[in-house]
Amino acid sequence: MEAFVIIALILGFVLIKLFFDQRAKVRQEQVRLLEEALKNPAVDRGTIEALTYQLTGHRSPRHQGPSRFLATVLALGWVTLFTGIGIWAISGMVGDPDVAAGGVLTGIIGFGLVTYPFALRELEARRQPQ
Repeated sequence: MEAFVIIALILGFVLIKLFFDQRAKVRQEQVRLLEEALKNPAVDRGTIEALTYQLTGHRSPRHQGPSRFLATVLALGWVTLFTGIGIWAISGMVGDPDVAAGGVLTGIIGFGLVTYPFALRELEARRQPQ
């Protein structure tokens, strides 16, 4: 019985060691690939950040995903934009210029809401680092 416990412990140790060795080998290969990619002078900042994210799993602070607020603004903008286009299209059937004006105004507001998150992202990307 004692021999079985000793063999099981040795086998467990060997399996754990093989697992960690395999992880280290994969990590070393990833670092080597990153080094080769960074040696290329044509690599842009976005590619470097994407490679870093793949290796570490962490994004740079300035490239975090969209916030829930901006995602909500974008979704609300899409709904508003297409509602405005629909109202504008219906105004042709009804023949009322007030309905057309309301549809155009709603569509413009929706367009502004749709482009707002993208405009903020572009402004943030162009901001000079301090």
